[in-house]
Amino acid sequence: MPQVSVTSFYESLVEPHLDDLRRYCFFLTKSKWDGEDLCQEAILKSMVYFRNKEPHPDVKPFLIRVARNLWIDGCRALKRQRRLNPKSLPASCHDSDYAEVRSLIEWIGERLPGRNIEMLLLSDYFGYTMQEIAETTGSTVPAVKSVLFRTRSLLREISIDSVRKTEGAKVILFDVERWSKAIMRDLPPCL
Repeated sequence: MPQVSVTSFYESLVEPHLDDLRRYCFFLTKSKWDGEDLCQEAILKSMVYFRNKEPHPDVKPFLIRVARNLWIDGCRALKRQRRLNPKSLPASCHDSDYAEVRSLIEWIGERLPGRNIEMLLLSDYFGYTMQEIAETTGSTVPAVKSVLFRTRSLLREISIDSVRKTEGAKVILFDVERWSKAIMRDLPPCL
């Protein structure tokens, strides 16, 4: 199908629902400008989806779901940014940021299994819910709760003396690199 016909087909599907989508985006953001940005992102994301896949029979719920998911992703990214103390961070990102993140991940990697680290990062850094972590890792919610509880307990128990005793423990560098890049790029799927 030529590009023009795909675009016009998409427009004919989406156009009747644009006012509802705008109102929903304004409801989520409580801001005219942010709502308009969210609406445009949702339209763009759905257009890319429609170009590559079969269109959904119910376009309006699909558009609302796309907008909602984009809003949730934006809120999570903002929450992660707020956790960082802006006074302690340099004005621009340097390689030292990566070195600090990597050394922290190596330190954790020497003391915890990979599965525990991934669940801890998804929960505490990326802000995933227990259900989302379970779906992402192919686990159950009770298993995720148990792993996170044990991991946090273990991290609380580690003291300065135990840090010195465990230096030289075996850590898989590929995993450390993957986890560090996921944090630096703010991309949880890299875990």
